[in-house]
Amino acid sequence: MLAVVAALPLVLVALCIAIGIAFDRRRLPSTPADAALVFGCGQDWKVDARLRTALVVYQAGLARHVVVSGGVPMPDGSGLTEAEWLATRLTEAGVPATHVSLENRATNTAENAAFALPILEARGCRQVVLVMSDFEGIRAHLTAKRAWLGRGIEIYDCHAPSVGHWSRWTWWTTPEGWSLTWYTLPRLFRYRLLPYLWARADAR
Repeated sequence: MLAVVAALPLVLVALCIAIGIAFDRRRLPSTPADAALVFGCGQDWKVDARLRTALVVYQAGLARHVVVSGGVPMPDGSGLTEAEWLATRLTEAGVPATHVSLENRATNTAENAAFALPILEARGCRQVVLVMSDFEGIRAHLTAKRAWLGRGIEIYDCHAPSVGHWSRWTWWTTPEGWSLTWYTLPRLFRYRLLPYLWARADAR
C-alpha cells in the first residue's frame, strides 16, 4: 500500500506530461507541403509566436505557400485584421506577397478551417501544415480534419511554442499552464471533436 501511495505522484506527473504531448500534436511533412495555414487569435503573444513559427515553416521549405486566417481586429489599434497583420509581417520578413493568401472573415477556430478551405482548394493544395499555439494543437488538428473530411487534404502540424506561458513538459507547474490547458480540454468535448481522432481523412 505504501508503495502505491509513493508512486502516485510519479503517475500524476506522467499523466500530465502525456496530456501535454497529446495537446501539442506535431507532425512535419518529409517533402514541402503545398501550404501552411496560420490560425488567427486574440492575444499579442499568441499571434507573435504563430508568426515566428509560420516564418520558420516557410523558410525551412516545409510549405510553399502561406494562408493566414483571421477577421478579428488586432488589439494594437492598427485597424488591421489578424490576417492582414500576419500577411504584412510575413512579407516584411521576405515572404513574397504572391506566396501569401488572406482569409479575412474567420472569428474562431472552426471558421478558420472552414473559410480557408476554398482558398486551399482553389490552389490545389493536398498537403497543409497547421500553425496554431502548442496547447491548442490537437484542437486545431481535429477541427481542420472535421472541416476537410473527404477533401483529400493531408494534415501536418507545426505548432507555435508558447514560451513563458505553456509547455508540454511543465504546464502543470503554473497557474497559467492549468488555465490554458483547461481552456482547451472542455472544447474537445463541447465541439465533439474527439471522434475525429479515428475518422479516416478520406471519409465522406
